[in-house]
Amino acid sequence: MAVARVPDEKIIDALKRLGSPTYVAKELGMDVTTVYKRRTAIQQKLGITLPSFAAKQESVVKTIIPDNKRILSHQVDNGRVFVASDCHYWPGEVTVAHKAFIALLTEFKPQTVILNGDVFDGSRISRHEPLMGTNPPTPKQEIEACQDRLDEIRNATKNARCFWTFGNHDVRLHRYIAVNAPELSDFQGLFDYFPGWHTGWRVDINDDVVVKHRWHNGQHATYNNTLKSGRSIVTGHLHKLQVYPWSDYDGRRYGVDTGTLAEPYGDQFTYTECNPVNWCSGFAVLTFNNGKLLPPELCEVIDGEAYFRGEKV
Repeated sequence: MAVARVPDEKIIDALKRLGSPTYVAKELGMDVTTVYKRRTAIQQKLGITLPSFAAKQESVVKTIIPDNKRILSHQVDNGRVFVASDCHYWPGEVTVAHKAFIALLTEFKPQTVILNGDVFDGSRISRHEPLMGTNPPTPKQEIEACQDRLDEIRNATKNARCFWTFGNHDVRLHRYIAVNAPELSDFQGLFDYFPGWHTGWRVDINDDVVVKHRWHNGQHATYNNTLKSGRSIVTGHLHKLQVYPWSDYDGRRYGVDTGTLAEPYGDQFTYTECNPVNWCSGFAVLTFNNGKLLPPELCEVIDGEAYFRGEKV
């Protein structure tokens, strides 16, 4: 009895999920040589590119999303995780750091993207007093700007799993409604406008890397975060963009501040009253090998240009 031919759709789906033709062959009960031939034929017929890499480099990505959205558990055996934070997206503004983020997402096609809080700014509904000469956008205008930028991120790496951790600015809209119009507290919230993004307070990667918006403050925050947590920990909030390594009997780990995708002296930050700020635009790239975090890398904006690994982006 002839064996039924595996449909193209099943091969496409398996290659996108598993990447390795070896694993695809095992899952679909096919010969690996046949998978390679079918992959080539499908690409030529449909004009698409399908992922393919050796089984020993297989990137396993698994995610557990609890109902309470407190701690999201995520596994990455091999691959990169791009982490940006404090975007504070503003209508009509596309920053150098955001453009660099899109460029490197397009180049590396990571399987995981994390926006680590304060994607939304909420300037008009903030606790800061309105400053003379300012006219901040409405929450609706800000949400539309965020939708545009997050669509660009999703389009740059379509197969990535995307996370968004809650930042103190992100929860401003919910707080404002709860305080000023409690009868609307069950109205559509900020995150409902962004389908496809997994949201929560914290993302744990491989049980030994924590990604959350904030913990300690001050000059030594990244040091205190990794020292006191006993884990590598990636935070935003302070806009500093830095890596602090720490070694002890448990091995090597890292405290990371992912800086900001906004311009440090942008209109979002008029509350600083034009004082100098020790902030830096950029983001972090985490690389995992056999489940182990390698030294984090930073893309940094210097004098209006973004640099990664010593080269202009």
